[in-house]
Amino acid sequence: MTRSVPTAACDIELDSVASGPDLKHGIRRLGTFARTIDTALDQFNRRYASRLVCSRPALTRTFLDWVRAFEAQRPIADRDRRDFSHFAAGLLMRAMLQNGPVRDTANKASSAEAMAPADVLVARANPIVDFWPEGFFYFEFCITILDAVLSEQGFAGIDLSEETFELRSWESFRENVKSDPDLAIPFFDVFLKGDPNWNFPLFAASRHAIRRRICDD
Repeated sequence: MTRSVPTAACDIELDSVASGPDLKHGIRRLGTFARTIDTALDQFNRRYASRLVCSRPALTRTFLDWVRAFEAQRPIADRDRRDFSHFAAGLLMRAMLQNGPVRDTANKASSAEAMAPADVLVARANPIVDFWPEGFFYFEFCITILDAVLSEQGFAGIDLSEETFELRSWESFRENVKSDPDLAIPFFDVFLKGDPNWNFPLFAASRHAIRRRICDD
């Protein structure tokens, strides 16, 4: 499956990077998670002629941090499965930004020159990738996983906001999460036309959609 969301600023492609029908559970296993990252990173590098590489120790820390945070709040997932899936993807984005499993090893120009033409799917101009390749990879990976998990649960796919394609939004995102990685979650919600919880981003029960369901009960 590939879904493309084109704009004048950039072109996000949602490639299914993991095999198997049960990504919702499979991605919570380290082996599947690592293989999915490898596939996604290869696609990203070929798409944008970038040279991102992954650190296995940092990736393991990322995975463990994410799973611990996810499992701690999973008991309330049934209150609103769609919103909790968004929250879980935001937690993954936060863990990636905190642990930095991916780093850029070359600038875009030298990468394009070093790669053989057959290795580059499309060397696309993307100002956000130029500005923050690691951050955009994390985001693209998280929304790809989220989109697939939503589909598995019978929900409509993701819907990206205009802010997703604005460089100034990414400048603000990068600056803010540098001092407070927890803000990755509400920024992720903004990019997905969600209802961000800026005050208590780490608490799923404080999210507006889930809180409404709790109050209804």
